[in-house]
Amino acid sequence: MHEDLLKKLYNACDPMRPATLDYYTDCIDGRGDSALTRDVLAKLKLAGEEKYLCYLFSGHIGCGKSSELQHLRNTLLNAEGLERRYFPVLLDVSEYLDDYDVAPIDILLAIVTELASSLRTQLNIDLKDNYFEKRLQEVKDYFLSDAEINEGVVPLLGAKIKIQRLKRAPEARKKVREALFPHMSTMVEEINTVFDEARVALKKYQPPAGEKRFDDLLLILDSLERIQRIDGMEEGLPSQRELFLERYFLLTGMAAHVIYTVPLRLIRSKFGPQLISRYGQLFVLPMVKVFLRGTCERYERGWHCIDALLKKRIGAEHSLAEVFTEEARVFLIHNSGGHIRNLMTFIQNACSNTDGLPIPLSAVHKAIGQTVRTYSTGIEEAHWAKLVALERSLDQQIPGGDDDYLAMLENMSILEYINGGSEDPFDSYEPWYAVNPIVRELRKFKEVNAKWVKPAE
Repeated sequence: MHEDLLKKLYNACDPMRPATLDYYTDCIDGRGDSALTRDVLAKLKLAGEEKYLCYLFSGHIGCGKSSELQHLRNTLLNAEGLERRYFPVLLDVSEYLDDYDVAPIDILLAIVTELASSLRTQLNIDLKDNYFEKRLQEVKDYFLSDAEINEGVVPLLGAKIKIQRLKRAPEARKKVREALFPHMSTMVEEINTVFDEARVALKKYQPPAGEKRFDDLLLILDSLERIQRIDGMEEGLPSQRELFLERYFLLTGMAAHVIYTVPLRLIRSKFGPQLISRYGQLFVLPMVKVFLRGTCERYERGWHCIDALLKKRIGAEHSLAEVFTEEARVFLIHNSGGHIRNLMTFIQNACSNTDGLPIPLSAVHKAIGQTVRTYSTGIEEAHWAKLVALERSLDQQIPGGDDDYLAMLENMSILEYINGGSEDPFDSYEPWYAVNPIVRELRKFKEVNAKWVKPAE
């Protein structure tokens, strides 16, 4: 019995998969901010039919963004209690794009391909678009086999797997870009035509008995924040700025409701206000707060959220005490810092380091080993003093425009939280930052902390 439960827990805590409908847990009490789904639905309701919502969604990689987007998708599909029903097209761009070599054309191709594929596989709706089928004919020699080329026209509805091949074929990707670049100025306009065709088809679609008809569609681009290099640009922040700011007209030019995931590093840089001015809608998903600001004191609401999440993973028929010793559970939750993917990774590692249940503290100690090694060797020398300065600061803020702190935010040696619960509206929504609990326990951090002298004002 214990072996079966251990296998169930291991597979239920896959850190690379968004939470399923059965596993999703609303952690709003621990995150200290409004829920993404509630926020999007409220804005959709107010936007009406004439204005399209262009929405930026951010947060640490692994903090739960994909799970929240999956939850939004499920809510829109079910349309329970909603005035209007939206067909959600959830596009994980990592299925199409090489994070270190992306051009805007790649993203546009992925959008139109995923839209056609989603309508076909989920609703049996076939989009017939002469423009994009013509474009695919022009470039098919670069990514199809000889047998496929001889088959004739590449239908838009069946192009998904074929277009995804470009992710693993740099030379083919380059040739496709060169061939399509002369059409770049009209591609967004043509995609909007496809959106119009999709809306017409959705409104004609007859749903199963008891389900509401679709009124519109909503496009969600997940994993866009993972893009590290835009073709022709330097890696990192310059490429992120190029895509989201310099090319913003492509992203905001979609005649549809769209949600884009955007890097937290860019949001918290000096370019953050520009993003708000160009996109308008912005939501940052903070960590689940498991300790209070400026202390290591336990934050009960956050712990209750994590406990609820774990209970869903093990099943209602089992208790947490059956699966974890108290010491092991406390160690896991505290050292995750409220970062969901890290927590899932630690649990999987702990499962493989124990022979039975409940999981002991010794197995959990082994579970964090790889993370300890990664941070002990991966933090730049100049960052240690700044980490200590943050740890000792009274306000738990990071200096604006400091590239080192932005880099630490990106590699998660520091984590972002939101207070919530304050009567002061400014304080309640102001983010604060804490050193990753595992980094805080490293020997190097403790040495620098012991020798720390407050810098002169």
